[in-house]
Amino acid sequence: TQIESHVIVLAEDVTAATLERMRIERERDYDLLTGLYNRAAALDRIETALRTENRACTLIVVDVDDFKAVNDTYGHPEGDYVLKKLAIFLSQVMRKEDIVARIGGDEFLIFAPGLAAGPAADRVLEHLARGPFAGQRATDEVVDSAYHAAPTISVGAACCLTPPMPFEVLYAAADSTLYQVKEAGKAQYQLTVIG
Repeated sequence: TQIESHVIVLAEDVTAATLERMRIERERDYDLLTGLYNRAAALDRIETALRTENRACTLIVVDVDDFKAVNDTYGHPEGDYVLKKLAIFLSQVMRKEDIVARIGGDEFLIFAPGLAAGPAADRVLEHLARGPFAGQRATDEVVDSAYHAAPTISVGAACCLTPPMPFEVLYAAADSTLYQVKEAGKAQYQLTVIG
């Protein structure tokens, strides 16, 4: 009937509009390569959490060691593979409540509310620093009849014991810690605790 056809058309219009709105939100908030939060969406969520959080929290910066060499040696498709595999690894290691983002190039950011300095944080950071390629490096695994890049990962973290704290302060501490790790030989982690 005519009413049924109008209802179907209306339902199709609503579905199309909903799908378009979801696509726009996804492109606005997520990194298209990795599916993680992008820089802007992550910063918005982290800044909000740092204003409202009343427990210790840790900001973690993760960087692929010698990523340029991966692209130069294996090509950009392999570089993309490395970033995607690392994104999956980070999402699996961290909790659902944690904010995991790709903030540019080969740099990732993780905000972990409630994760204070101590044995639990050390276990998480050590696991992150091993990275998703540790088994491949150990066994020289062959995948799809071709060698894949197996880069190491460096991790710098800063634990805020008493929020609220401005994001810039916490990020500067985590980023500085990452650079100390890089200068100390890469493929490891370090945690800085700030008030």
